[in-house]
Amino acid sequence: MDHRLERVLFVHAHPDDETLSTGAAIAAVAADGGDAVVVTCTLGERGEVRPERQTDVDEVGVGEVRRAELDQALRALGARGRRVHGFVDSGMQWLADGTAGAAPDSPETAMAKADVDDLADALGVIVEEVDPTAIVTYDADGGYGHPDHVAVHRASVLVARRYDLPLYVRTRARADVAFPLEPVRERVLAALAAHRSQLEVRGDEVLHVGGQTQRLAEVEHYRLIEPRPARPARWTLRIGAGLAGAVVGVIGTFSHQQLPWGLALSLLAAVGLIGGIRAATGSRALTIGAVLGLVGVVALVAIDPLGRGAFGTERALVPANLAGWLWTLVPTLVSLVALAWPDAASMRRIRMAADGGTTTGREGDRP
Repeated sequence: MDHRLERVLFVHAHPDDETLSTGAAIAAVAADGGDAVVVTCTLGERGEVRPERQTDVDEVGVGEVRRAELDQALRALGARGRRVHGFVDSGMQWLADGTAGAAPDSPETAMAKADVDDLADALGVIVEEVDPTAIVTYDADGGYGHPDHVAVHRASVLVARRYDLPLYVRTRARADVAFPLEPVRERVLAALAAHRSQLEVRGDEVLHVGGQTQRLAEVEHYRLIEPRPARPARWTLRIGAGLAGAVVGVIGTFSHQQLPWGLALSLLAAVGLIGGIRAATGSRALTIGAVLGLVGVVALVAIDPLGRGAFGTERALVPANLAGWLWTLVPTLVSLVALAWPDAASMRRIRMAADGGTTTGREGDRP
């Protein structure tokens, strides 16, 4: 598979997840000339640490130690990092069924307690900045049930749907895409070695800080769960919106001088079409199509750029009277408002900012 034109966003909850779960894929994308961007949602602040790193932890804290390790791991993999701010590690406890759960004393800002829409909004800011061609994250169970991993999966699904992006999840069985470890083994081993507060590589196995062992996967398998909608279908919708706008523009141009109902119905149709598309779909692209169709027709007739009169009749279709000016200006003003109106994700970010909440931040290429 040629990854030279790919820009892939790998979304993870904690430092070291990126290498343990998707290290071969990240390294392969980077090695083939693609752009691998790793998003980390917390610094694993509540994680255990190996004894040899305890002195560093005592000086700067667990989060800062793991941040530095993540920087080193990303350099080894050839990736760059981004960080979602406003959420912290939930901690972990093993449940009776063998899966992982949040620590009983996890704080209110823990990912396990986060609203999935807020997490998706924060991730969406990074998606808009990076403009990826695909997203990769955990499967629905987070790999082993960790609630932070599950939260990241759910938020990634929402973001993939909002931005029409394909979403791949790591799976144990053969699926749609496979990345063998061998071509990038040295990169992955170097990245694992960077996370020395959390693990130790022993041959073909990883020894975790909690005593668990994990065998290195010789092949990483990924399943496509959110395919990108076909581009021709999207363009068809945009063209359809443009044609609908043109139809309303033509009918309104011929009928707006019939007072009062012709003008009222023409304006109602124009406002309803533009505002309705923006409100119902939230899509600026579809709204732009309708605006170009409707306002374009009115502008060509009313402004008369060729200077020959509308259909050679000296502005007979849109005369310079009150009805003509209303038909010329009202659809234009409604179009500007509809295009400028924030979408649902933006409104949530505005409310969070007004409440003093934290969304996301950017620290150069640091995670």
